[in-house]
Amino acid sequence: MGPTVLDRVITVNAISSMVTVIILLMAFMRADYGFIDVAIVLALCGFVGVVWTLRMLTPGEWHVQVPRLNELSGEGGEVSAHD
Repeated sequence: MGPTVLDRVITVNAISSMVTVIILLMAFMRADYGFIDVAIVLALCGFVGVVWTLRMLTPGEWHVQVPRLNELSGEGGEVSAHD
């Protein structure tokens, strides 16, 4: 238990990852590879849950800030290629 919500989110993510690894180890030891699907679904649900929780708890808009993005897309001016 952490003092902040973010600490608790990280803890839930770590526990989900550990349970996924345990399921994968069980599948390997028993040679029953049907458990791999269960582990993949659990990992995806854990990831989506963490992203959703962070999205709900963080204020403001989520915009990706990429420096010099306009130059790469060709909108910021002419960029010449040196062949």
